[in-house]
Amino acid sequence: MTAEVTLALLPALNPAEARHSRAQAVQVGAWLDSIWSDEPELPAFTWNTLSSLPGWAMGTPAELERLALLTGALFAAPALRVCLDAGPLLRVRALIGAQALDRVLAVPGLPAHGPVWPTDENGERATLYAWGAALLITCVSEPMLQLSLARVLSFPVEESGLLPASLAVRMVSLARHILDTPHAEFPSPKEMAA
Repeated sequence: MTAEVTLALLPALNPAEARHSRAQAVQVGAWLDSIWSDEPELPAFTWNTLSSLPGWAMGTPAELERLALLTGALFAAPALRVCLDAGPLLRVRALIGAQALDRVLAVPGLPAHGPVWPTDENGERATLYAWGAALLITCVSEPMLQLSLARVLSFPVEESGLLPASLAVRMVSLARHILDTPHAEFPSPKEMAA
Protein backbone atom coordinates (compact mmCIF):
# COMPACT_ATOMS: atom_id res chain seq x y z
CA MET A 1 0.00 0.00 0.00
CA THR A 2 1.23 3.45 -0.73
CA ALA A 3 1.05 6.31 1.69
CA GLU A 4 -1.74 7.95 -0.32
CA VAL A 5 -3.91 4.83 -0.09
CA THR A 6 -3.15 4.41 3.61
CA LEU A 7 -4.07 8.01 4.34
CA ALA A 8 -7.26 7.66 2.33
CA LEU A 9 -8.32 4.81 4.63
CA LEU A 10 -8.00 6.93 7.76
CA PRO A 11 -11.21 8.59 8.93
CA ALA A 12 -11.44 12.33 8.45
CA LEU A 13 -11.25 14.25 11.72
CA ASN A 14 -12.75 17.60 12.45
CA PRO A 15 -10.44 20.06 14.28
CA ALA A 16 -11.79 19.16 17.74
CA GLU A 17 -11.31 15.42 17.10
CA ALA A 18 -7.81 16.07 15.76
CA ARG A 19 -6.89 18.05 18.91
CA HIS A 20 -8.31 15.29 21.12
CA SER A 21 -6.39 12.63 19.15
CA ARG A 22 -3.12 14.58 19.49
CA ALA A 23 -3.71 15.16 23.21
CA GLN A 24 -4.38 11.45 23.71
CA ALA A 25 -1.20 10.57 21.78
CA VAL A 26 0.83 12.92 23.99
CA GLN A 27 -0.75 11.45 27.14
CA VAL A 28 -0.02 7.85 26.04
CA GLY A 29 3.51 8.85 25.01
CA ALA A 30 4.13 10.38 28.45
CA TRP A 31 2.66 7.24 30.10
CA LEU A 32 5.00 5.02 28.06
CA ASP A 33 7.96 7.26 28.84
CA SER A 34 7.24 7.02 32.59
CA ILE A 35 7.01 3.23 32.46
CA TRP A 36 10.20 2.77 30.48
CA SER A 37 12.17 5.64 32.09
CA ASP A 38 14.77 3.26 33.55
CA GLU A 39 15.63 1.94 30.08
CA PRO A 40 18.15 3.75 27.85
CA GLU A 41 15.65 3.79 24.97
CA LEU A 42 11.90 3.54 24.75
CA PRO A 43 10.84 0.40 22.82
CA ALA A 44 9.63 1.11 19.30
CA PHE A 45 5.98 1.94 18.82
CA THR A 46 3.71 3.28 16.11
CA TRP A 47 0.94 5.86 15.90
CA ASN A 48 -1.48 2.96 16.15
CA THR A 49 0.10 2.08 19.50
CA LEU A 50 -0.63 5.57 20.78
CA SER A 51 -4.27 5.42 19.73
CA SER A 52 -5.06 1.87 20.84
CA LEU A 53 -4.39 2.10 24.58
CA PRO A 54 -7.66 2.04 26.56
CA GLY A 55 -7.99 4.95 28.97
CA TRP A 56 -8.30 2.68 32.02
CA ALA A 57 -4.75 1.39 31.43
CA MET A 58 -3.30 4.77 32.41
CA GLY A 59 -4.93 4.63 35.85
CA THR A 60 -2.95 4.95 39.04
CA PRO A 61 -1.37 1.77 40.42
CA ALA A 62 -4.13 1.60 43.06
CA GLU A 63 -6.85 1.94 40.39
CA LEU A 64 -5.25 -0.78 38.26
CA GLU A 65 -4.88 -3.05 41.29
CA ARG A 66 -8.58 -2.60 42.13
CA LEU A 67 -9.55 -3.24 38.51
CA ALA A 68 -7.36 -6.37 38.42
CA LEU A 69 -8.85 -7.73 41.67
CA LEU A 70 -12.39 -7.05 40.49
CA THR A 71 -11.71 -8.60 37.07
CA GLY A 72 -10.19 -11.63 38.79
CA ALA A 73 -13.27 -11.90 41.01
CA LEU A 74 -15.50 -11.85 37.91
CA PHE A 75 -13.40 -14.61 36.38
CA ALA A 76 -13.81 -16.58 39.62
CA ALA A 77 -17.54 -15.84 39.99
CA PRO A 78 -18.69 -19.30 38.83
CA ALA A 79 -16.53 -20.93 41.52
CA LEU A 80 -17.64 -18.38 44.12
CA ARG A 81 -21.32 -18.98 43.34
CA VAL A 82 -21.08 -22.66 44.25
CA CYS A 83 -18.77 -22.15 47.22
CA LEU A 84 -20.25 -23.79 50.33
CA ASP A 85 -17.64 -22.31 52.66
CA ALA A 86 -18.26 -18.72 53.72
CA GLY A 87 -14.52 -18.16 54.27
CA PRO A 88 -13.55 -17.50 50.64
CA LEU A 89 -16.58 -15.26 50.11
CA LEU A 90 -15.72 -13.22 53.20
CA ARG A 91 -12.09 -12.87 52.10
CA VAL A 92 -13.07 -11.82 48.56
CA ARG A 93 -15.54 -9.34 50.06
CA ALA A 94 -12.70 -7.90 52.13
CA LEU A 95 -10.62 -7.50 48.96
CA ILE A 96 -13.18 -5.93 46.61
CA GLY A 97 -15.94 -4.68 48.94
CA ALA A 98 -19.37 -6.05 49.83
CA GLN A 99 -21.27 -4.13 47.14
CA ALA A 100 -18.80 -5.15 44.43
CA LEU A 101 -18.99 -8.81 45.50
CA ASP A 102 -22.80 -8.71 45.38
CA ARG A 103 -22.62 -7.25 41.88
CA VAL A 104 -20.00 -9.82 40.77
CA LEU A 105 -22.19 -12.67 41.95
CA ALA A 106 -25.22 -11.14 40.17
CA VAL A 107 -23.63 -10.84 36.71
CA PRO A 108 -25.75 -12.78 34.22
CA GLY A 109 -24.39 -14.96 31.45
CA LEU A 110 -21.03 -15.94 32.92
CA PRO A 111 -19.72 -19.40 32.02
CA ALA A 112 -21.17 -22.21 34.13
CA HIS A 113 -17.70 -23.37 35.11
CA GLY A 114 -14.73 -21.27 36.01
CA PRO A 115 -11.25 -21.66 37.39
CA VAL A 116 -10.44 -23.87 40.34
CA TRP A 117 -10.49 -21.89 43.57
CA PRO A 118 -7.17 -21.84 45.45
CA THR A 119 -7.03 -23.98 48.57
CA ASP A 120 -4.54 -21.68 50.31
CA GLU A 121 -6.42 -18.89 52.14
CA ASN A 122 -3.41 -16.60 51.87
CA GLY A 123 -3.17 -17.18 48.13
CA GLU A 124 -6.62 -15.84 47.28
CA ARG A 125 -5.51 -12.23 46.85
CA ALA A 126 -2.54 -13.24 44.72
CA THR A 127 -4.73 -15.57 42.66
CA LEU A 128 -7.46 -12.98 42.02
CA TYR A 129 -4.81 -10.41 41.14
CA ALA A 130 -3.02 -12.81 38.78
CA TRP A 131 -6.24 -13.76 36.98
CA GLY A 132 -7.24 -10.10 36.73
CA ALA A 133 -3.82 -8.90 35.58
CA ALA A 134 -3.70 -11.62 32.92
CA LEU A 135 -7.14 -10.55 31.65
CA LEU A 136 -6.21 -6.84 31.66
CA ILE A 137 -3.05 -7.50 29.64
CA THR A 138 -4.84 -9.87 27.25
CA CYS A 139 -7.50 -7.33 26.31
CA VAL A 140 -4.83 -4.89 25.04
CA SER A 141 -3.94 -5.90 21.50
CA GLU A 142 -0.66 -4.09 20.84
CA PRO A 143 2.40 -6.11 22.01
CA MET A 144 4.27 -2.98 23.12
CA LEU A 145 1.29 -1.93 25.24
CA GLN A 146 0.97 -5.44 26.66
CA LEU A 147 4.62 -5.27 27.77
CA SER A 148 4.06 -1.81 29.26
CA LEU A 149 0.91 -2.83 31.13
CA ALA A 150 2.64 -6.00 32.38
CA ARG A 151 5.40 -3.79 33.72
CA VAL A 152 2.92 -1.54 35.55
CA LEU A 153 1.05 -4.54 36.98
CA SER A 154 4.30 -6.39 37.85
CA PHE A 155 2.95 -9.43 36.05
CA PRO A 156 4.79 -11.64 33.52
CA VAL A 157 3.36 -10.92 30.09
CA GLU A 158 4.02 -14.55 29.07
CA GLU A 159 1.25 -15.71 31.40
CA SER A 160 -1.35 -13.35 29.98
CA GLY A 161 -2.08 -14.83 26.56
CA LEU A 162 -3.53 -18.08 27.90
CA LEU A 163 -7.13 -16.82 27.87
CA PRO A 164 -9.18 -15.78 24.84
CA ALA A 165 -9.12 -12.05 24.11
CA SER A 166 -12.93 -12.00 23.82
CA LEU A 167 -13.22 -13.31 27.40
CA ALA A 168 -10.68 -10.76 28.61
CA VAL A 169 -12.50 -7.86 26.95
CA ARG A 170 -15.83 -9.00 28.43
CA MET A 171 -14.45 -9.46 31.97
CA VAL A 172 -12.69 -6.08 31.95
CA SER A 173 -15.80 -4.36 30.52
CA LEU A 174 -17.94 -5.89 33.26
CA ALA A 175 -15.44 -4.89 35.95
CA ARG A 176 -15.35 -1.32 34.65
CA HIS A 177 -19.16 -1.31 34.56
CA ILE A 178 -19.23 -2.32 38.24
CA LEU A 179 -16.73 0.41 39.15
CA ASP A 180 -18.26 3.15 36.99
CA THR A 181 -21.97 2.49 37.58
CA PRO A 182 -22.39 0.85 40.99
CA HIS A 183 -26.20 0.77 40.84
CA ALA A 184 -26.91 0.24 37.15
CA GLU A 185 -28.15 -3.04 35.71
CA PHE A 186 -25.77 -5.19 33.75
CA PRO A 187 -25.87 -5.14 29.98
CA SER A 188 -26.76 -8.46 28.42
CA PRO A 189 -23.94 -10.51 26.82
CA LYS A 190 -25.30 -9.43 23.40
CA GLU A 191 -25.17 -5.77 24.40
CA MET A 192 -21.61 -6.27 25.66
CA ALA A 193 -20.58 -7.68 22.28
CA ALA A 194 -22.03 -4.71 20.39
